[in-house]
Amino acid sequence: MTALLWAIAGAAALGIELFTLDLTFALIALGAFAGAGAAALGAPLWGQMVVAGVVALAGLLFLRPIARRHLRRVPRELRTGVDALPGATAIALTSVTTEGGRIRLRNEEWSARLDTDVTDIQVDVGTRVYVTRIDGATAVVFPIGE
Repeated sequence: MTALLWAIAGAAALGIELFTLDLTFALIALGAFAGAGAAALGAPLWGQMVVAGVVALAGLLFLRPIARRHLRRVPRELRTGVDALPGATAIALTSVTTEGGRIRLRNEEWSARLDTDVTDIQVDVGTRVYVTRIDGATAVVFPIGE
C-alpha cells in the first residue's frame, strides 16, 4: 500500500513537471519512485523516506545542473543576435589595440579590442579579425593569419 502512495506521488510530480519543464519535479518524481521501490522491497517508512530524499536530492544537486547545461545549448546555426557573433569574422576599420578600435562586423560598425588571451600586438586597418566574444557593446577579437 505504501508503494502505491509513493507511486501516486511520483506520478503527480511528473504531472507538475509537464507544466514547469524545469527538471525539478521530474527528479522529485524519481525520488518518489525510488521510495516506492524501497517500499516494495519491504523497507520501513523511515527507510523509504531516506531513499526517496537521497535520490531526489542527489538528482537535484548533481544531475539537474548537467542536464540543464546540455538542454540550453543552442546549435550555432540557430543562434541569433549577439549570441551569433562569436566565431564570426570582421575587418578592422581602424587599428585595433588592447585599448580599442573599430571593426566592420556583419555590415555594422562595432567597437573592438584585442583578446589579450591570444595577442596584444596591434591590428592594422584592413586586417581580418576573428570575434571571440562580445563584451557589452565591444567585440573582443584577434587577427586571422593570412
